[in-house]
Amino acid sequence: MFFIPKKIIFAFLLLLLLLTVTFWFGRIHDLAQAKKQADQQVSQLNNYIDNELARFAAIPQLLTNNNLLIRFTNNEEEHYSAINNYLADIQKASGASDIYILNTQGEVVASSNWQADYTFLGSNFSFRPYFKQAFAGEKVAYFALGQRSKERGLYFSQAIYHEGKAIGVVALKVNVAKFEDDRSLLNTAAGSHFYLQLADNVIAMSDEPNWRLNSFQELDIAARREINQRRAYLDYQPGLIPLQQFNSQNIAQFKIAKRLYVVASKPLKHFNAQMNVLVDVSNIAAMQLPRLLWLMIFYCVFIFIVYSLLARFAGYKKLLYSRHSLEQKVIERTQALEKAQTALVQSAKLATIGQLSAGINHEINQPLCAMNAYLASAKILLNKGKLTALNENLVIIEGLVERVHKIVAQLKHFSKPSKMQLRPHPLSALLNNALMITHSQLKQDDISVIPPQFEQNITVLVDSLKFEQVLVNVITNASQAMSNCATRQLSFEVECFDGRVKLSILDTGSGIEHHTLGSIFEPFYSTKSSTGLGLGLSISKQIIDSFDGRLSAHNRPEGGAQFIICLWSTAESQHD
Repeated sequence: MFFIPKKIIFAFLLLLLLLTVTFWFGRIHDLAQAKKQADQQVSQLNNYIDNELARFAAIPQLLTNNNLLIRFTNNEEEHYSAINNYLADIQKASGASDIYILNTQGEVVASSNWQADYTFLGSNFSFRPYFKQAFAGEKVAYFALGQRSKERGLYFSQAIYHEGKAIGVVALKVNVAKFEDDRSLLNTAAGSHFYLQLADNVIAMSDEPNWRLNSFQELDIAARREINQRRAYLDYQPGLIPLQQFNSQNIAQFKIAKRLYVVASKPLKHFNAQMNVLVDVSNIAAMQLPRLLWLMIFYCVFIFIVYSLLARFAGYKKLLYSRHSLEQKVIERTQALEKAQTALVQSAKLATIGQLSAGINHEINQPLCAMNAYLASAKILLNKGKLTALNENLVIIEGLVERVHKIVAQLKHFSKPSKMQLRPHPLSALLNNALMITHSQLKQDDISVIPPQFEQNITVLVDSLKFEQVLVNVITNASQAMSNCATRQLSFEVECFDGRVKLSILDTGSGIEHHTLGSIFEPFYSTKSSTGLGLGLSISKQIIDSFDGRLSAHNRPEGGAQFIICLWSTAESQHD
C-alpha cells in the first residue's frame, strides 16, 4: 500500500486552503476595483452630460428674452427670414440639432432648418408634452423620437411671454447620438457599457444599439398605455432585454447575454433620468489565475526554504548533541588519560627508585657503618676523658646522620604523587636535588660529574617535583649509557635568551643510534633490552610539554648524547 507522509498531506491541504482564500479575496478585490471603476465612469458621464444639458437648457431661456423674437411671435413685425437665419446661427453655434418657434396652436412658425428638405415649418407639434407643459409655464426637458427624422432627441422648451401672456414656445432639440458617438468625452473604458434610463424604465441612450428604446424591466399594461398616450416613441413598442440581477459582496451585478457586469448608477441633475455604467467582469475567475500561479510559486519557495531551515536546524541540533556527546567522551577520556598518565608518572618514579635502590642502599649503609665505627670510638674516648676528640667524633656522626636524612627526604619527596603547580624555582637547587638522588647511580657507574657553572639566580617556571623527575630520568639514562665506556663524564650547560632557559645535559657515551632518534620519546620504546619499559623519556617529554617547554635529543660531534631542555624563566615571559 502506497503511503503518503503526513507532512506532504498537510502541505497540500494548506496549499488548497491558501488557493481558495486567495481566489475569493482576489475576486472580492477585483469586484471592488471594478465597482470603483464604474463609479468613476458614471460620475464622469454624469458631469459631462449634465454640463451639456445645462448649456442647451439655457438657450431657450435666452431666446425668450429676445425682443425681436417676442415681436415676431406676437405678429407685430414680420422679419421671417431674419428670425429663421438667427435661429440657424444659434443652432450652429450651440451644436443643437434644431431650434424652432411654435405659436399658440402648436404650429412651427420659424425654424433653424427652414431651408432643409425636412423643415419643421408648418408642422404642428401641439400633441407633444414639451409644448403643452411649456405653454403652461414650465421649463421642460423631454425625450422623444422625432416625428419626421425618427431620431432620438432631447427637447428643451420654454414659453415666450408678452405682457404676462404666453404667445408661443421656443423648442430646442439635441440628438442623443451626439453623446453616444463622442466616446473620448464620455471616457468609457473598453469592456464597459453605459445607458441612460428614463423615468418610464426605457433606455434613451446607450453605446449598445440593441439596448436603445428597450428596457431591462418588464413594462406592465398601465406603463405601455401611458407611453402610447404620450407618443414619445411614436409607434415603437419597447422590448424586454433579458437580465439577471443580484448582489455579491454588497455590489450590484447584472448578467446580460451570458456576460457579467458590475453596475454603478447616478441620476442626472438637469433631466429626469438615471445614468448607469456596466463594467464587464465576466473573466473575473480567469483574472485570478496569475495571482494563484504566483501564490503557488511563492508557496513552493517558502516550503523549500522552511524545509531547508528545518533540516539545517535538525542537523544543527544533531550536531550539537553529537558535539555535546563528543565533548563528554573527550572529557571522560581526558580524565582517564590524566589518571593513566599520573599512574604512569608514578610508576616511572617507582621504577626509577627501583633502579636506584641498590646504590641508595649502599649510599645509606656506608654512613651507617661509619656512624657505628665513630660511636664505638666515641665510647672509648668518653671513658678516657678525651672530650675534644669525642666532640669531633660527634660532629662527624651528626654530619653523617644529616646526609642520610637528605637522601631519604629526597626519595620520599620524589615518590609522592603531586598535582601540577607551575612556579618559579631556582634551576641550581632543582639540579642539585636531582644529582643527590642519582648520586649512588653515578657513583656505581663510576661517572665523573662536572658541576654546572651558572648563576644561582636563574629561575625556571616548572613544577619542582615533576621537573626533578625529568632530570633524574635523563641523568640516570646518561649514566647507564656510559657504563661500558672508557670515558665517563657528565656535564651541564646553561644558556639564557628571550626570557627562556636552555639546559643541556651532555654525556660521553656511545650516543643515540640514528634510526632511533625519532622514536626515543615514543611510549614503550626502549633501547634497554630487559630493564626498561620505554616510558621514562615519553613521560619526561609530556611533563616538559606541560610546562610549555621543549625536550629534544641530539648526538654530539665529539661523541655521546646531548639532551636539551628549554623552559620559560618567569611567568611574565610565558605570556609575552
